[in-house]
Amino acid sequence: MFYISAAVASLIFLLVVFVFQEKPETPPSLAQVALRDMATTQYSYLASIARLFRNKPFILLLISYGLNVGCFYAVSTLLNRMILEHYPGEEVNAGRIGLTLVIAGVVGSLLCGIWLDKTKTYKPN
Repeated sequence: MFYISAAVASLIFLLVVFVFQEKPETPPSLAQVALRDMATTQYSYLASIARLFRNKPFILLLISYGLNVGCFYAVSTLLNRMILEHYPGEEVNAGRIGLTLVIAGVVGSLLCGIWLDKTKTYKPN
């Protein structure tokens, strides 16, 4: 099984290296047309990172996402210990609580996505 996976991965790698072009002949979007006309220093990796960290909406998104993910990982990592300290022998229920957290997150993400799509409140003014 591993030989088959390795063969498929190697074949795809060889196709990418030898068949695909570095750039398409015609740019796929207007942004790519503008990018081709810019100097290399204007769209370097470090310049992109610097532009991101000067962008207030990105910083707010970074902080809110970081807090959300950090709290979720902290609670899910320590959930078993927190439950078992107060309710010994309830490992199954601790797992169910963890499952409930994950399912509630998925359902909440879906509902918020649908709500934002309908109300268009995610677009800046």
